[in-house]
Amino acid sequence: MSGNSVRLAFAALAVLLLGAGCGDQLREAARERQCRANLNTLSTDQAMFRNNHGRWATTVEDLDQLAGRTLPLMCPSSMEPYRLALAGDDYLLQCPAGKHGSIQTGTPSWAPPAPVRRST
Repeated sequence: MSGNSVRLAFAALAVLLLGAGCGDQLREAARERQCRANLNTLSTDQAMFRNNHGRWATTVEDLDQLAGRTLPLMCPSSMEPYRLALAGDDYLLQCPAGKHGSIQTGTPSWAPPAPVRRST
């Protein structure tokens, strides 16, 4: 192979590797958004549960039953169910992976999402 051919082969390999990394970032951003959407759903379910029963649900299973889900919502990164804890008149819903955030009594821990930009 000539020097130019080797350089072109390395350049093509670099593009493929960088593209794969970008795809991983986009997939993780999608998982984060899905996890946060699931947390928002559970928080809405918690508000409905309180409206119906006069108290917060004590388990995620109670929320699943209220919503009629036969399978629990799970973090798409860890594939584990969400955690729910009560403290006084507050509740805390948490991502089981520990990296997508939480919702405390209706208030999310994250700022509004920034748009995901693709590199060109």
